[in-house]
Amino acid sequence: MDYLEIANGPILLLLCALTIGVVAVQAIIFVWMAWRRGQEIGLTKQVMRRTMTNSALFSIVPSMPIIVMMLALSQALGRYFPWLRLSVVGSAAYEGMGADLAAQSMGLEGFTDPDMTPKIYVVIMFVMTVGIVWGILFNIFFMNRLDKFSKSQKEKVAGGFITIFSSALFVALLVTLSVPYVANVQNIQAIIAFVSSGVAVMILNKVAEVTKWRLLSDFSLPIALIVGMATVILYVQVV
Repeated sequence: MDYLEIANGPILLLLCALTIGVVAVQAIIFVWMAWRRGQEIGLTKQVMRRTMTNSALFSIVPSMPIIVMMLALSQALGRYFPWLRLSVVGSAAYEGMGADLAAQSMGLEGFTDPDMTPKIYVVIMFVMTVGIVWGILFNIFFMNRLDKFSKSQKEKVAGGFITIFSSALFVALLVTLSVPYVANVQNIQAIIAFVSSGVAVMILNKVAEVTKWRLLSDFSLPIALIVGMATVILYVQVV
């Protein structure tokens, strides 16, 4: 049996659609509750509409890399599961990495290996789903305590251990995600994307600082992502 019969089958479509539907309903409920709360604290409808519009516009451009990754994963993992993963708690960086690691643990070169079987496909789905759930569980059970502890330490000592530790964790996260690509001299495209995006962010922030155009600074990250992708496309076409 071809694994794509499962991946693109009606049962998986139904299960993914139900899950995404629950998340969509939650989002609608949260927006409704936020609107009511805004009215309670005296915010005008004009202010709330402008906030919602700006938030929606700001969400479009950063979502473009996620859509690209969803299309890329769909070629090998079917139409529905990547749609589910990247619509709920997944991320563009994690999903591809998780799928690759799961496939390699089963003896394949990666999740695009033509020797994929239904069994391996189920393993990939399991790893991608379970591998990211621990952050959610941690937030549910421990984030409130961690937040209180962090606030108390910041109030006691400005720039103390918590501030340094949080900054170190953030830098470590960036290093973990970027080094496998940037330090790989065989992958010139990744290095070009990294450098061009970084330069674009610095230029945009500097222009925003000089012109006092805050919106340009707010959109510096998504614009830089597009600049990075466009630079790589140009490099591939020219070189």
